[in-house]
Amino acid sequence: MGERPLTPLLAAACLLAASVRGEVPRDDARAGWRNLSILNANEAYRVFSTAADANPADRDARLGEAVSLLNVEPQTDDSIARASGLFESLRSGEKGDEAAVGAAYYLARIAQLHAAAPDRDAVVRDFRDLIARHPRSPYAQLAAPKLAILLLYDDVPAAEWQRRAREVEDLIPTLSTPAARRDTRLVLAGALIRLRGDHARAYPLITQCLAENLVIRPSHLNSLLLQAAESARVLGKNGEAAAYYRKFLSDFPSDMKTDEIRRRLALLVRRPRQ
Repeated sequence: MGERPLTPLLAAACLLAASVRGEVPRDDARAGWRNLSILNANEAYRVFSTAADANPADRDARLGEAVSLLNVEPQTDDSIARASGLFESLRSGEKGDEAAVGAAYYLARIAQLHAAAPDRDAVVRDFRDLIARHPRSPYAQLAAPKLAILLLYDDVPAAEWQRRAREVEDLIPTLSTPAARRDTRLVLAGALIRLRGDHARAYPLITQCLAENLVIRPSHLNSLLLQAAESARVLGKNGEAAAYYRKFLSDFPSDMKTDEIRRRLALLVRRPRQ
């Protein structure tokens, strides 16, 4: 049921939100987000709830308390309900401040992940509304790739699917962080390949992420290099496919797939270059 881990990206988002408002997070807030970032949710909850009880007007502390509740162990229906209540209070308390925006984001996530009967259309509507109203908020950046997944991995007629794909395409350049653009781009690329076999539209999305060095995590880079190579091969771009295969072998020489990649590369370089 849980969203594990919420916290490293959330910590960055909330600290960024504070800096956008020109505020310096207090030491207790920093300690709370730091504990969340290392998955110490129980200690984070203690820090945030103590700060919020000491100053009930501290909406940032209440936000941290609510987020911590989503991650405390053991996770229960009661802790999720308590977090939902805190988020509802924050969302309605001061329209438009960062705590309210964050609360709206997490209420949508709770509805998506924890509701007995999730209302997919309502979650899509809430993410769209958050992005439209607060396009530069860190929470809009977090919502964008999740909205893309909901839109693209849904059983709809082909024409509607293409309309949704165009919506996601149009969303990407409006996002304010490289990470959000990367993640949304790769959601779209993956859906184009898996659901439509459309390598022609997916390939530039993948290669742009690689060209801009936006994929850092080795396991992700590993998969993306192979995806780029395979898309290039399907499209007849043999020289580019070979280059991606070689980079994979150079970056991941001990990977269990190296023998197969060498075989594919050998077959590829025998063909006429394009």
